[in-house]
Amino acid sequence: MKIPLTELRVKVLKTFTDKGFSEHDANRIADVLLWADMCGTTTMGVVKLIGIEPIQNEKADAQIKVVRDTKLSQLIDSDHAPAPLACQLATDVVIQKAKDHGIGIVGVNNYWCSSAALGYYVDRIAHEDFIGISLSRGGGAMVPFGSADRLFGTNPIAFAFPTNDEPIIFDIATSITTLSGLTLAKNRGQKLPEGFAIDKDGNPTTDPAEALDGAMFPFDHGHKGSGLGLVAEIMAGPLVDSAYCDFQNQKDYGQLFIAIDPELLVDTATFKEQCSDMVRIMKNARKQKGVDEIRLPGERARAAYTQAEASGEVDVEETVLRELGYIS
Repeated sequence: MKIPLTELRVKVLKTFTDKGFSEHDANRIADVLLWADMCGTTTMGVVKLIGIEPIQNEKADAQIKVVRDTKLSQLIDSDHAPAPLACQLATDVVIQKAKDHGIGIVGVNNYWCSSAALGYYVDRIAHEDFIGISLSRGGGAMVPFGSADRLFGTNPIAFAFPTNDEPIIFDIATSITTLSGLTLAKNRGQKLPEGFAIDKDGNPTTDPAEALDGAMFPFDHGHKGSGLGLVAEIMAGPLVDSAYCDFQNQKDYGQLFIAIDPELLVDTATFKEQCSDMVRIMKNARKQKGVDEIRLPGERARAAYTQAEASGEVDVEETVLRELGYIS
């Protein structure tokens, strides 16, 4: 259902301040969640306040600290702060290091909830004229190819590239859906499509509740999706001193951020112009039969965001708003 953005922000802020969060921290978390809902990414917005890993239940008094720091890198221990809050800080740091030295690499560990849409963070990086990359891993939710054990998280990866217009953003989960997608299906009383998931005993299931206790498949059911999930598991697990290959849904998540200044290799203005030219070439390419428009990654989300910004309203799942007590 449609809800005014200002009203939704007030409700989200109250959810966090009632849990002891400062207004500043609540706003930084709300920025991430509302961005996702404005983009139409309903599995990454305020739905993150319900389900098996509600963000607001993390520590309001967390002592986020720097574990390791170099001129190019930093490792952050979030002390169980909400992931979006720690990841906002990490994004600040990785951008500054790229400004100072041309590249930045920042890892975050020791949190137990979703960081929400990775696209938000890489979009911030790209708006500084840097290439943004992020990978995340979480508690067991997805089986590697051929396995019946949920060794990987949903393990999303995201890239963003600056252009002369809005950044090109590619943001996907390496699993066939997300944990929030399972939660939404459960709340709606919907069945999953065949081939999405298995139950805890390794049997195929279309029941989202059984899938939450079991596992999902990689997005392609194959070795390529599983391989990308493995890459995220390594880059956001051992590389940031986080957990890896676990069966738990609440066990030390991790995330990695990279910002690259194109000036390390080419002139930034030229790079942006050539990326813009690539967009023009692809958009004007010949279309296959039955195709009305060639869409680039992130284009639909950007259009939804622009529409929400212009209208001042955002579409949020009614069952989510009701479970949060935002509507009766």
